Amino acid sequence: MTIALLDGNLDLLLPEFQTAYALDGSPVPKIADFLNVTDPRDDFDLNPQWVNMAATVTSQGGRVSFEGKAFTVPGDGTYRIGLFSERRFNMDSNASYIDQDIDRNGNPKGDDGLFGVLWQEAANDVWVDTDRDLSFADEKPMTDYIVRQDVGVFGSDDPATPVRDTVGFAVQTDRVNKFVSINVGIYQHATIIMGSVVGNRYPDGRVQGVAPGARIVSMFYGVSNAHGMIEGLIAAFKHPLVDLIVCEQSVAIASLPYLLADGTHPVSVVAQRLIERYGKLLFVPGDNAPAFGFVAEDGLAPGAVSVGGYQSRESYRLNWGFIPENDDNLHWGALSHGPSGSGALKPDLLAPSGQMSTDPGYRKGELRKGLFQLPPGYSVDGGTSTATPMAAGATALVVSAAKQSGVAHDAGRLKAAITGSARHIPRLGAHEQGNGLIQVGPAFDLLTRLEETPAVTITSSAPVRTKLSHLLRTPDVGIGLYEREGWTVGQTETREITLTRTSGPSEPMTFALRWIGNDGTFAGPASVTLPLGTPVAVPVTVAAAKEGAHTAILSIDHPSYPAPVHRVMAAIVVPYRFTADGGYSVTAEVTPPLPGDTGAFVEVPPNVEALQFSASSPAVGLSVISPDKEMLYVCPFKPEGTTEPCTVVRPQPGVWEINAANSRFAFSFDPTAAVPLEAEPVTVVATLLGVEATVDASPSAALVAGGSQPLTLGLTNRLANVTAAAAAVELASAVQAHGTVAEGEQQVWEVTVPEGATSLYAAVSVSDPAADVDVYLLDCTVPEEKPATPAEELEKGNKSPAAPPPICAPRAKATDVGAGGVVEVASPKAGRWVVVVDGYSVPNGPVEYEVVDLFTHPGLGAIAVADRPQLRAPASAWTAQANAWVASLPEPPRRLAGRVVATSPQVTRAGGAFGQGPSEPVALGSTIVWLPVQEP
Repeated sequence: MTIALLDGNLDLLLPEFQTAYALDGSPVPKIADFLNVTDPRDDFDLNPQWVNMAATVTSQGGRVSFEGKAFTVPGDGTYRIGLFSERRFNMDSNASYIDQDIDRNGNPKGDDGLFGVLWQEAANDVWVDTDRDLSFADEKPMTDYIVRQDVGVFGSDDPATPVRDTVGFAVQTDRVNKFVSINVGIYQHATIIMGSVVGNRYPDGRVQGVAPGARIVSMFYGVSNAHGMIEGLIAAFKHPLVDLIVCEQSVAIASLPYLLADGTHPVSVVAQRLIERYGKLLFVPGDNAPAFGFVAEDGLAPGAVSVGGYQSRESYRLNWGFIPENDDNLHWGALSHGPSGSGALKPDLLAPSGQMSTDPGYRKGELRKGLFQLPPGYSVDGGTSTATPMAAGATALVVSAAKQSGVAHDAGRLKAAITGSARHIPRLGAHEQGNGLIQVGPAFDLLTRLEETPAVTITSSAPVRTKLSHLLRTPDVGIGLYEREGWTVGQTETREITLTRTSGPSEPMTFALRWIGNDGTFAGPASVTLPLGTPVAVPVTVAAAKEGAHTAILSIDHPSYPAPVHRVMAAIVVPYRFTADGGYSVTAEVTPPLPGDTGAFVEVPPNVEALQFSASSPAVGLSVISPDKEMLYVCPFKPEGTTEPCTVVRPQPGVWEINAANSRFAFSFDPTAAVPLEAEPVTVVATLLGVEATVDASPSAALVAGGSQPLTLGLTNRLANVTAAAAAVELASAVQAHGTVAEGEQQVWEVTVPEGATSLYAAVSVSDPAADVDVYLLDCTVPEEKPATPAEELEKGNKSPAAPPPICAPRAKATDVGAGGVVEVASPKAGRWVVVVDGYSVPNGPVEYEVVDLFTHPGLGAIAVADRPQLRAPASAWTAQANAWVASLPEPPRRLAGRVVATSPQVTRAGGAFGQGPSEPVALGSTIVWLPVQEP
């Protein structure tokens, strides 16, 4: 039984990764193959494993010279030669955490980090100068791992220290492109997640996984490359030794940039075609984000298995040092919640996570203060990253039994067996667990019975109503019932789930319909008769009794079929609504399970300047999810929690989730914790804020440098109680322009920001309200140069600098559904910035737009305001006197302007990329005043 792991290459020197067993019980190498599946023609610059071997040398007296180095070679002849550089491991995606030190020598003075590589193509032998003594003669010849399982070693271990000072590697040759890959086993993520899955104590390991006899094909795909993942999937499915595939995806490849989550991303489409062609089952992590409907796109191929994380009470006690109140729990860091964007039942199932596992041997063992200190090479794993290979490991036991028993186990039957036999956990929602917790014995029993039963297949379609559902393949229709928008408490509606039987006997079949995990929200008939090939609508009554997410599974069963023939997810979200009578504030009392999370959903109307929210307990972590799922985690990341409010600026209209996650035990062991540790109620408060601002400029002559202009400000609090006032601001250099943009077209407007600017702002308004025109603000400034390294060598050698950030990277964007938007950046870097106007959807033909960009700068002057923060009741109005004083004038065609804003000392947001910067004031309302200047 062999599992392909698409990830980094794991530590192949660990004792747990040495021995597996063939079906007859004989020992075989645990690692069946060790590959780099990226293409050196595309990925050489990103993946330092690849060594360019275009150069050839011919030995003279057993010596060759290359790049200023003279090497001793094994014998006379012509070779290809290149240099492997440990200094190229300088990016997060290629394991910069190895500290550019593959041979673990600390990079002493004079160390250039280069290892010679010699390749004799005829015999396909490769030598690596691992000790850098400029001799290949004392190195063993190696070839592609699958041929004879050659393993090399960088570094020399000191037996007096517990940490291993060596790194193992294999080689891989690319004869066509003349490259050799040095496949180093350094990737911590891959190593951690596999020990508890396939680790074997024999001969001298300490951890035994659920499938200790299984083998691994370790495949490095570049981790952050979409094309690398696709090539890796193809290689895994085609590999003759592979039975099951685990794709440890980077959510940055598909899930984050592709928010539709409907299984139509290229990765998902390719995966489904491979499953159908090769009949192998693919396992993909569901996601780790505590958020409703946030399962990862990469696992949404219909034939794939999307996995969420489970952890038992006993596992929490042993590995995390606390005892939860329930026997069955979600893993705290693997809160993968469905449904998919098309309403699909996801995740497919749960599998264990959070147990003891392996770690690279060159790392110190994990320390849990007050709980345990593990030896080097061991840690506690976690997340759906572990749950997914655990599901594959459990399935490997099923496949092994099937192989030994001669039972058919193609991908379709295998998925039906593991999902149809999964154990439903009553206390968890359908969207949290899918079909339930994977079960090995029942899965094999079901697989055996499926072999004797002719297949019956059913497809489904149902309404979907989300902010993105109009973009589905059939607008507002998916494969499950999913309505995130439009529901109110007390509302009762009827929806239809359409079922079509696509295989089975020609005569009609009658199926039983039953609900799983239903809290009373959904009701329908007890049975349905389905002719072959004829769609039949099943009416479903939906009653929204209270706020929250309500999910259930509609199971379609037949007495002749041992597994569920088909299952459909049903999900609605009932939000809290803001009203004038409620002071534009809502309060939700929730009890997030420990471990676990609960979402409080609120519907934000149009034209809100700020959504502020908080939780009564510092024990929970807060995150917020926008209606289109793009915004996450605006609260400062503080493991200890905070009760200070968080703020979303200019929230898009629709249903937002404020997620309260309970995971405080995961960060520190508390020996005084109660037994069992019970969840406590939390009050979540959300408030809408917005102030309307106007400016009345008293008549005056055109302004010159040193001149001033009196202003009268009019302000009205449109929403909730807030302590607010008009704020003093710097004057701005601005441009107001017009353009026309067609669908799919992008137009750019450049801004040169001077040193010392305090803010950069751009707004786009559109004439056609049906158009969806987005706006981006790109930082195209030159990256900051680090101080030059002193001439003398550093104590730890001359390391390569980290890769520079990309030029013209997005810093702010307004991409929600709607016409136009506003973007803003505080304290922008000096240099070139670009405003991008994107005609995402322009159904009525090219549309006119107006764009305003401005940057504020103290060198231009300021608007002084005579106002002070006071509590402003809803609908209250006030005025404030102000004066614009001009210090200098912008260069034409830019104009002098002021952006008058209202702020509150209690309404701020955390600055910085990850909320770790200083707090920034939030504009509760603003308006632009154009100041007349004297023509030159």
